[in-house]
Amino acid sequence: MKGVATVFPSKSDSLRIASRSPLASVVHTSLKNIPAGSTILVAASGGADSTGLALLAAAVARRGDWVVCLATVDHGLRVESAQDAECVVALGAWLGVAVERCDLHVAPGPSVAARARNARHAALARMATNVGAAAVLMAHHAEDQLETVLMRLIRGAGAKASAGMPKARSLHGTIRLIRPLLERSVSEIRALLLQTGVPWREDPSNQDRSKPRGRLRHEVLPVLESIRAGAAVRAARSARRLQGAARALSREARGLLCGDGPWPRARLRKANSEALALALRKRFTDATESMLERAVQTIRSSGAQPKRFRFPHAHLHVLAKTVSLVRETAGIR
Repeated sequence: MKGVATVFPSKSDSLRIASRSPLASVVHTSLKNIPAGSTILVAASGGADSTGLALLAAAVARRGDWVVCLATVDHGLRVESAQDAECVVALGAWLGVAVERCDLHVAPGPSVAARARNARHAALARMATNVGAAAVLMAHHAEDQLETVLMRLIRGAGAKASAGMPKARSLHGTIRLIRPLLERSVSEIRALLLQTGVPWREDPSNQDRSKPRGRLRHEVLPVLESIRAGAAVRAARSARRLQGAARALSREARGLLCGDGPWPRARLRKANSEALALALRKRFTDATESMLERAVQTIRSSGAQPKRFRFPHAHLHVLAKTVSLVRETAGIR
């Protein structure tokens, strides 16, 4: 599959090598809460990352008596995408597992990456439901996580988003989305494929440096790696710890602005400033970061002079002892 060929090596040898890889233990651990006998759907694109994950999932399937199935989504955005999907079908045939395929038609244009991602996740949820899967595995790795964190940081994202992708979350209903390799490097995945001789496809769009993520991948991440070896893996582990901190902030935020107020200003003043900002952001989803920051600073200040903040659809009144919410009604501004 690397290039055009789809010649596979010995399956038994490849599975034996993969089962002894440290990555196999990582994948197996990520599935510890998936009941024995469950179906596991591996999202596969034909690229190195998902091909490696498919091989690893097949290698550890017997440990939990799991049934592995591959799922591929053709977005129709590249000429080669249909060939990529065919290569996933060939991979499934070699592994001896079923393959689910979904052909989409995502229109080029603004926000195409986000639209394609949303459509892909919806398609994976449908395919997982069709086969009765308990979990969908995705092959995001440490470099993907670092790119995501950096992209969100330079956009000025909040604590939760800046902590990157979660290792596991709900995809649809009881179906879990799991990223087993999120704290492992792409080089480790490719090394396994080279060792086993399992082929893969190269996506030429990954070499595109015209987009911010492409520039980060090819220009920024190598510099970080040269400064500190293993930078992406270390950053991915830090992201996991930040996710724990973000969850703690979220719990605190949920208790700050309960009901419709008014709320004691003294209590809000003692709250963590990030938790207070998060609570306000949940109330005023259309507000800018600068508006929210000014509101937080005012609430936490010692000033007693009343101040009003006009957010979309509501006003926030900061008085000496209370903070209250006044919603806008039709005809009243």
